[in-house]
Amino acid sequence: MTQSSATRLPEGFIFEAAKPPPDALHFHAPEEGAGGVFCWTGPGAEAVLNIRIDRRYPLRAWLELANFGNPANRDALSLIVDGDLYPLMRRGPGQNLLAGPILPREGDEPTQLVIRVPHLHSPPAEGHRAAPLRGIAIKRLSLIPPD
Repeated sequence: MTQSSATRLPEGFIFEAAKPPPDALHFHAPEEGAGGVFCWTGPGAEAVLNIRIDRRYPLRAWLELANFGNPANRDALSLIVDGDLYPLMRRGPGQNLLAGPILPREGDEPTQLVIRVPHLHSPPAEGHRAAPLRGIAIKRLSLIPPD
């Protein structure tokens, strides 16, 4: 990812499930499955990332999922960027979603991304402990300038 010479901040952000950033809340540990590495959101309905990027220009969010968790999430997910709501819309036949354009803003303070997952589920419990609540299984989240 390139850096803006004016702000010295990256022009975009990429969240990879195999390397979650340190300032991430409500994500389970990475797992590996048939579709590659992913991490579930949860146990709450909102997973949070605080990132530092150049926000002087519009951005697009691209979310690649390994699993929607509850099928009701297919058309119910949203991204909240600094308090502004952006619906995540399915693109193509797979499990990819797009939001934006995300409006630019002034300043270089951190940007807060909230992935809102309204329908949680519990995988089958092993043993007697309650299984943790999960939302969606994320492979990758990109926040980049549009082409």
